Amino acid sequence: MDRRTLLFGLAALPLALPAFAQGVNVSAINSYLQGLRSAQGRFTQTNPNRSVQTGSFYLQKPGRIRFEYDKPKGAMVVADGQWVGVFDPKSNRNPTRYPLDKTPLSLLLRDRLSLSEPGLVQGATRDARGTHITVVDPRAPKEGRMVMTFSENPVQLREWVVTTKTGQSTRVVLDQYRAGVQLDRSLFNVELAAADYR
Repeated sequence: MDRRTLLFGLAALPLALPAFAQGVNVSAINSYLQGLRSAQGRFTQTNPNRSVQTGSFYLQKPGRIRFEYDKPKGAMVVADGQWVGVFDPKSNRNPTRYPLDKTPLSLLLRDRLSLSEPGLVQGATRDARGTHITVVDPRAPKEGRMVMTFSENPVQLREWVVTTKTGQSTRVVLDQYRAGVQLDRSLFNVELAAADYR
């Protein structure tokens, strides 16, 4: 199911990433990530099969995120800090659950993510679209890889790409992004979402 690839990469592709590119301001991005507590907005997701989905997202650190897809109606991904519930109206009445720490997205949702953590950052590059930081979980580097893209002025998360062992990539581009918003914790309750889903 495409929504699973938003979060999962069972093993990262072997890839020799370049050293930090000249002009990459890693310290500014690190400060931004450590200060990011909540956000909401819209997203566009490009799946490995090139299909495109849109929807709304809500993020609250630590560990919480919710993606509500415009189509199909009722499709969601909800992370509550421990578990990820994948709601697919086409295939299941109850959410399929996965441990959050088995997904590359768990890195972004850490309480205080630090790019200085040994083994976390695999490379950084810079081009016209912004700065791209490639990260893996140092404790489980084969669980997947995520490339986060940041604008530079101001520094802001713009998109990420999760790549799986087989080379399949899912891209999520953020839009109408608002940080520092007040969000109801019930948005991230998998059990509550499951009750409403039924």
